[in-house]
Amino acid sequence: MKPPFLRRDLSRRPQRGTTLVEVLWAVILLTVLAIAAGTFVSLSSGMMAVSRNQRTAVEIANSRLEDLRSAGFNSIKPPTQSYAVFYVRPRAGGGWDHFSSDPGETVRMLGWDYPIFTTIQYVDIDGGAPSYDVVQVNVAVRYRVQEPNTVRLWAYLGP
Repeated sequence: MKPPFLRRDLSRRPQRGTTLVEVLWAVILLTVLAIAAGTFVSLSSGMMAVSRNQRTAVEIANSRLEDLRSAGFNSIKPPTQSYAVFYVRPRAGGGWDHFSSDPGETVRMLGWDYPIFTTIQYVDIDGGAPSYDVVQVNVAVRYRVQEPNTVRLWAYLGP
């Protein structure tokens, strides 16, 4: 008869189960998937915030442009007949103030202050002798704090 440590019991089946190596591989795989999912969620929420800011900046710029259009040519035209660029800003009592340099106007958007630039300039569209045919109106709104991303809209207003 064989000693007990050499005997093989054929009636016992091999044990079914998970080895430690299989458990470690599963943990590693799940960790990598969790990190990838977290990165994706973080990136997509950041992109949504940028998109929301950009959409809001477009709405603000369009609103400013509509205000200038509704004010009419005579109330927004530059103070001198030259091709110089002037900044405009709405006056508290109505109308528009003209500046030769940036007045530093900001707009509050989603809890942050962003710069808004509104400029006007005479444009000669017929290419003839110096004439001041229309005014080009430019509105630019920044929509990110760290990066200078800007929405720009423009229009031409005539008398």
